[in-house]
Amino acid sequence: MNDLFMQAPGFVAVLGGPDHVFELANSAYGQLIGHREVLGKSVREAMPEVVDQGFIDLLDHVYTTGETYEGRESLLQLQRRRGGDLEDVYLNFIYQPILGEEGRIVGVFVQGHEVTETVKADQRQRLMIDELNHRVKNTLATVQSIAMQTARTHEDPASFAETFQSRLMALSHTHNLLTRSHWEGADLRDVLQHETLAHGAHRVILNGPSVALPPAMAVSLGMIFHELATNAAKYGALSTGDGRVFVDWSVQDLTNRKLVIFWREQGGPSVTEPSRRGFGSRLIERNVRHDLAGEAKLVYASDGFNAEISLPLDRGDGHE
Repeated sequence: MNDLFMQAPGFVAVLGGPDHVFELANSAYGQLIGHREVLGKSVREAMPEVVDQGFIDLLDHVYTTGETYEGRESLLQLQRRRGGDLEDVYLNFIYQPILGEEGRIVGVFVQGHEVTETVKADQRQRLMIDELNHRVKNTLATVQSIAMQTARTHEDPASFAETFQSRLMALSHTHNLLTRSHWEGADLRDVLQHETLAHGAHRVILNGPSVALPPAMAVSLGMIFHELATNAAKYGALSTGDGRVFVDWSVQDLTNRKLVIFWREQGGPSVTEPSRRGFGSRLIERNVRHDLAGEAKLVYASDGFNAEISLPLDRGDGHE
């Protein structure tokens, strides 16, 4: 019988007496607790880290009442390596009373399985579903805002459809980048390249270090770069064959990291400040100030449009 217990795939232990002394523990049990020596020792002595986690109280209850206890996905913190930190372990287990002569309880039989990976996988899945719901709501709100703002500035249905589609495509480009990284973020250069590639890589010169952007920041900057590139193609440097756009960025103040982006247009037609603010400029200012807690300066210089965007990289408020 002992051989069957020792070879069982689940962990098995026999605890004797009111102090729950280990009389038997199979190989799976040894693997669970870090192969420490437990035979002849009480649970309190062999596994001191579990004393304040309620499991000895459960054993006491089973021993005194004879009632079986079943735990499902129960969290246990174990020191599985000598001198190591406590590790979270999830268990499905049963405590059953062991009856001796005349039906008297003489110990507790322990049997179960570790389900840590299953529990953590379920937790990750729930987190992903919550994140997906959150992001879908944010995306729908963004699409609604784009539609409303685009409609206000386009009375012609055909021009509305064209502009609205291009803005949705800009949003889609950034989402594609984020999907590749499982929504962990995107690099600033990649976002810029996606939103300006259609205008020719040789005409939009990018210069700056690798900067990892969290998802919400990547989406907002993707929309901003799309508007800047679209305006440059319609009215600015990219509307002529010789025009160029230079985008330089840097991270300043390494303690409170701030991202500073300079968008400079050269070689295009003479620029004058528009008499009214269009959706593009409103989107840029709103996204930078409201969504990114930064600042934006739009300068309509005679020799070319310029924009300076500065924003904190570490907001620390969990903003999404």
